[in-house]
Amino acid sequence: MNQGDNGSGVLRLSRIGRAWRAAVVVALIALFCAGSLVGNDHWWPFSPWRMFATSQAATGSVWSTGIEVRTADEPGEWVRAPLTPENVGVNRAEVEGRIPQIEADPARLGTLAESHAKLRPGAAAWIGLRVVRHKIVVVDREPTGEVETEVLAEWAAS
Repeated sequence: MNQGDNGSGVLRLSRIGRAWRAAVVVALIALFCAGSLVGNDHWWPFSPWRMFATSQAATGSVWSTGIEVRTADEPGEWVRAPLTPENVGVNRAEVEGRIPQIEADPARLGTLAESHAKLRPGAAAWIGLRVVRHKIVVVDREPTGEVETEVLAEWAAS
């Protein structure tokens, strides 16, 4: 007969096994409660998960962050570029999370241009890059077509 087997073929946890599992559950509950009450997004996965806990007003504006680039082929024109891992090596959310640092030091945008050059060697080189925030006006949950664009940071190749 195995330890914990009471003859029914069911294995039972020892007192120590039950105690440490209970302690882990209590610790996780405490972390989730603390994260919900005083935590911020950096406490992930114990953070408040605000993205699931809030909703957008039916009338107002929605913000969208993106990048625009100048290429060696068309140096006088800013063109929208995909902010994707395939294009620059990072997700849009990773750039959005670093907006304060990028605004403080726009030279950081040069790393996106370098990544693009490595990921897309056949594409025209980026000689300028800027992070823009588009404010899209919404009325009754429908876009009105009105879009305001704000340049948050700009970089130019030396």
